[in-house]
Amino acid sequence: MILNTKVKFHGVENLKKVDNFFIASAHQSMFETFALQIPLDGPIFILKKELLNIPLFGWYLRKIGSIAIVRQTTTKENLNFFDKIKETIDKSKRPLLIFPQGTRVKLDEQPPFKKGAGRIYKALNLPCIPVALNTGKVWPKNSFMKYTGDIHISFLEPIMPGKENDEFLKEIENKIYTEIKKIKD
Repeated sequence: MILNTKVKFHGVENLKKVDNFFIASAHQSMFETFALQIPLDGPIFILKKELLNIPLFGWYLRKIGSIAIVRQTTTKENLNFFDKIKETIDKSKRPLLIFPQGTRVKLDEQPPFKKGAGRIYKALNLPCIPVALNTGKVWPKNSFMKYTGDIHISFLEPIMPGKENDEFLKEIENKIYTEIKKIKD
């Protein structure tokens, strides 16, 4: 319990349905970056490079093997991005965690997922476990205030490899946003 907030994990059994997988999670606050460490046992994050410049937090992100990307531009570092992801996952045997919305969003916002999530799905050729949550209710985006309440984090049924990018994105958006509507209050 943190700040009189209970965290409830649902669907954790879905993590055992497949051997290797990656996680695509909704992103509403900083809270899930810490909370998801528990059931995922130290996942590998893909994150915007600017986060590495935050004192202490940036050091921590480097230490756990996060993969930084320069967003909305093609750089020399980004060219071997998918190879770097595969290599890091293979070496560490830890799951990859991505936030397909691309940034934190408010609890009731439903922006389309970034196309890069579909490219990662295609490149990895692994099952994807979608994660829906309501952390924005308790730790809202861009708010210093934190509130009490129950946080729900739901691990949904895996999406198996083999779909086209657009089909995958449509399915994962639908699964995550449908579940968020159920757990948001």
